[in-house]
Amino acid sequence: MSIAPEAVRREAVAAWLAGSLNRPRDAQQEWAACGIALLALGRRFSALRLAEELVCATARGTDTTTVNNLLRDALHGPVIHDPRGRRFYVLVPSSPPVQSLGPYATYLGLGNYLGVPHIEWRRPDERHGGYWAVPMETPGALCDPDRVLGLIEAGSAALDEGGVS
Repeated sequence: MSIAPEAVRREAVAAWLAGSLNRPRDAQQEWAACGIALLALGRRFSALRLAEELVCATARGTDTTTVNNLLRDALHGPVIHDPRGRRFYVLVPSSPPVQSLGPYATYLGLGNYLGVPHIEWRRPDERHGGYWAVPMETPGALCDPDRVLGLIEAGSAALDEGGVS
């Protein structure tokens, strides 16, 4: 029996993510044990932490499907949502932004770690904290920082105008 191409792709993505650690097997064990692996930022990838209110203001609503579709269409790359912490984590290349991100976004690079959900967790679930709002489609496929900055600017402008409608 052969493994489905989708399963092979997801396994390749998980292996690439786990490679952020000196011992990638640690990530595989954490995913197997609790579904979340603590991965090192700043080597293979970094993250921009976005306040949920910023993202919802950009989407002009809080509906999960609407927000996730906006993120997918606007960023063309992987995003993790932590509903408990009310944050989104946009995975980007490991180079800090050259401009200020404002009060709703923080760059997390070298020296930081991120709890990354198992690649199969693609929907909110009360049993675990985070899920892939926009899954990573191929190993190394990250969000374009310029697109993320555009989303931050749009969300900040929407919040200045009065927030989520």
